[in-house]
Amino acid sequence: MAHSIDALVSSRICHDLISPVGAIGNGIELLEGYAARMPEIGLIADSVDNATAKLRFFRVCFGQMSEGAKLGAREVEAVATAMMQTPRLTLEWRMQSADFSRERVKLLYLLLLCTETALPIGGTIVVSEQGDGFVVQADGKRIQIQDAWRVFEGETVAITPAQVQFPLAQAFGDIRVQSSEASLTVTL
Repeated sequence: MAHSIDALVSSRICHDLISPVGAIGNGIELLEGYAARMPEIGLIADSVDNATAKLRFFRVCFGQMSEGAKLGAREVEAVATAMMQTPRLTLEWRMQSADFSRERVKLLYLLLLCTETALPIGGTIVVSEQGDGFVVQADGKRIQIQDAWRVFEGETVAITPAQVQFPLAQAFGDIRVQSSEASLTVTL
């Protein structure tokens, strides 16, 4: 199995950072008794939780996949929710499968990152299954489609580091996108 050097580097970075971030989280837990007197500890705890969520999500999204690896549906949902859900963005999970191949989860996570870019002022993202594929439905007050979305139409566009998820997702195959002023549907 050929390994992409980029995916191997991403896996290595996530692997090497998760331990020290976890250690900081453990230290914060020991200091929670002081949180009432030092609100800064709560801010640090929130930042550690955020960093941990991103590392777990990015490890699947950008890291190397082991052939045949599976992820349980609860873990997939928990990791995605910890990463994506914010006060302005709600993630709803409507999946029936008990587990997923890591390759399918990688694609789903990439599409979630793509979809998030279309909701600049927030909204709701609903994830559901359709046959062997997924449907990612986004609703918000305003849908903003960047040029990067054109990669799904086979066009070559300039991609920034913040848009790397678009060509990575497109490499998986046929992804269909429909959008209106307040709604976006991504189907694969």
